[in-house]
Formats: sequence, C-alpha cells, structure tokens
Amino acid sequence: MSSTSTIIRNWPFAIPPRPSAFTCILLASTMLSGCTLSFTLDLAEPGRTLNVYADRGWQDTGVSLREGEEVTLKVTSGRWFEDPPGVWHDASGAPDPWICGDPDCHEPLPNEPKYALIARIGEEGSPFLVGDFSRFFANEAGRLYLRANYGDQDIPIHNPEGSVQVSIEYSQ
Repeated sequence: MSSTSTIIRNWPFAIPPRPSAFTCILLASTMLSGCTLSFTLDLAEPGRTLNVYADRGWQDTGVSLREGEEVTLKVTSGRWFEDPPGVWHDASGAPDPWICGDPDCHEPLPNEPKYALIARIGEEGSPFLVGDFSRFFANEAGRLYLRANYGDQDIPIHNPEGSVQVSIEYSQ
C-alpha cells in the first residue's frame, strides 16, 4: 500500500487523500446504490374554486369539514338572477337587495337578501349567509353545501340563469 492512498476497512478500493469531484460522486453513488428516498411536500393551502349555479338547489362543494375548522368563502366572479330584465345580481343580492322577512317566503333564509349566496354544513344543517365573503369556524362536521337564497329548499322556481364562482379555503 502506498503512503498516498488510504484503505477503509472492508472496502475493495483505495481512496486518495484528496479525491477528485468525480471520485466523490462515484463513491457517493456506490454507497447509496440500492437506496431511494423520495417525498412530496405540498405547502399549498387546501382549497378549491367552483361554480354555484342559480338553477340548482343545494350544491355539494366536495369539501368535508371538521368541527372547529376555519373556512373562507370568497366570490371571485359571476352574476345570476336577471330580475328585472337587464339587471343581474351578485352574490350579496345587489343591486338593491330585497328581504322578504316573512316566514312564509320561499327563500331558505327569508330574513336575508334574496339572491344572496348561502351555505350549510351537512345535508340537514342550518343555512347561513355567505354573500360575497364569509370567514367562519365550522360549528359541526360535514360536507359544505352552497346555493342561492332563492326559491324552494331543493328546486329554485322560474328557471333562473347565471352562476357565481366561489373560492373555498379551509385548514386541514
């Protein structure tokens, strides 16, 4: 064995005292051969964007919430409900929101603006106002549903048109 090489026990080759980059890479690849390390790191916030249509009742967002989970709903675009002709409404019920206020009204939330975006958690959950923006903590676990505050519970009346696009952000 020469004085310029060092032999590491149980290794079948000699490593020079100042190995080249190629030697280091070759040594590292030899040591790691047969070993694989892979992982995925997703730092994005859980969320999704979807359309909510005026001519449908409760629409499943595909988001399952846990009790206490923070949720942010934000309408990013869209108009629905042409009433009167030529006047389209946004998710807050504007322009000129109208509130029925009578328990016999058709709206799921008669004390909130007609045509406003509303939500509920679970198939039997109590509806609540979203409008253009809402941040809340889920009061129960379940799927998140959205719809317009218009018409009967399951089927809106008079075949309304339009949709609003909603961004949903939630913690996991």
